[in-house]
Amino acid sequence: MEKKDQDYWKLGVTIFASLAATIVFFFLIFRFDGIQRIAAVILSALKPLLIGMVLAYLLTPIARPLERAFGKLGKFARITAVLVTMLFAFAVVALFCAIVLPQLAGSVSELVRVLPGQLQAQLDRLRVYLESDSEAGAAVMQMIESAESYLTEWIRTHLLSTVSTISAQVLSIGSMLVSLGVAVIVSIYLLLDRERYIAQCRKLFFAVSHNKRFNDAVLEAVGQTDRIFSGFISGKLVDSLIVGVICFIGLTILRMPYALLVSVIVGVTNIIPMFGPFIGAVPSAFLILLVSPVKCIIFLIFVIALQQIDGNIIGPKILGNSTGLSALYVTVAMLLFGKLMGFLGMIVGVPLFATLYYLVKRLAEHSLRKQNLPVETSAYEKDE
Repeated sequence: MEKKDQDYWKLGVTIFASLAATIVFFFLIFRFDGIQRIAAVILSALKPLLIGMVLAYLLTPIARPLERAFGKLGKFARITAVLVTMLFAFAVVALFCAIVLPQLAGSVSELVRVLPGQLQAQLDRLRVYLESDSEAGAAVMQMIESAESYLTEWIRTHLLSTVSTISAQVLSIGSMLVSLGVAVIVSIYLLLDRERYIAQCRKLFFAVSHNKRFNDAVLEAVGQTDRIFSGFISGKLVDSLIVGVICFIGLTILRMPYALLVSVIVGVTNIIPMFGPFIGAVPSAFLILLVSPVKCIIFLIFVIALQQIDGNIIGPKILGNSTGLSALYVTVAMLLFGKLMGFLGMIVGVPLFATLYYLVKRLAEHSLRKQNLPVETSAYEKDE
C-alpha cells in the first residue's frame, strides 16, 4: 500500500473512531436513565463483593502484624492471623450489639416518649418569662406555640410511624444477613490471598499499558492513595472511638441525660473532619436543653474541652498529618464531596481530595521540572 493510501486509511479510521465515540457519547446521554438502572442492578448484585473488599481493606492493618506475630507457625501463620482478625471483628460487633444497642434503643424510646412533655414544660417557662400580657410576648408565644404544636404532632405521627417502620424492617433482615455473610467470606478470601489478587491487577494493568514511565507513575499514585486512605480512615475510626468513650465517661460522671445516645452521636460525627464535633454537639445540646438549660451549658463546655483535647493531643498522635491538606482544602473537600455523596462524602471526601491534590501536585512539579523552574511553592511567593 502506497504512503498516500496509508494516510487516507489512517484519516478514515480516525474519522470513523471520532464519529463512533460521538455516537456512543450521545447515546449515553439520551439513555442515561436506562444506564442508571443497569448500573444500579449491577451495583446491587456486586454489593456483597464491594462490602467484602472494604472489610478486607479495613482489617488488613490488623491482620498484617498478627501474621508477623504468628510467624513461627510457618504456612499456618496467615490462616491463624486471619482467623484471629475475624474473631476480633465479630467480638467487637457482638459487644456493641450486646451493650450499646439496647441502651441506645432505650434512650431513643424514652426521648420519643418524654419529648412532647419536655417541650411543653419549656414552653410554660418561656410563657412566664415573656409575660403574656405583653404584645411582643404574645406574638412570640403564638409563633412558639405553632411550632411546638407542629413538632409535637410530627413526633406523635411521623416519628413514631418511622420508628415502627424501621423496627419492622430490622425484623426482616434475612437478605441483609445473607449479603453480609457473603461479604465476610469474600473478605476472608482476600485476606488469605491478597498478594495474588493484587498481582493479578498489576498483571492486567501492565498487559494493557506499555508505557513504563506511565506505569511507574500510576503505581506510585496508587501506593500514595493507599497510604492516605488507610492512614486516615483507620486512624479516624480509632480516634472517634476514643472520643466517644471519653464522652460517655464524662457525661456519666456529670450525670447528663441521654449519656450513651449523646456519646454515640458525638463519636460518629467526630469521623467528619473539622465540622464533625459541631455537627454532633448541636442536636445533643438541644436534647439536653429540653431537660435542663444549666446542664446544656455544662455539656457545651465539656464538648468544647473534649474537642480541644482531641484536636491538639489525641487526633495528632493517632492521625499525624495523614492527608497533608490545609484547613481550606479540607473545607473544600467536605463541601464538594458532601454535596455529591452525602454523609459518606463528608467522611471519605478528605482522603479523596488529598489523593487528587497529590496527583495534581505531581503533574505540576513534573511540568515545572521540564521547564527548569523551581518546584517549591515558596519560590513563587511575592512580598506585598
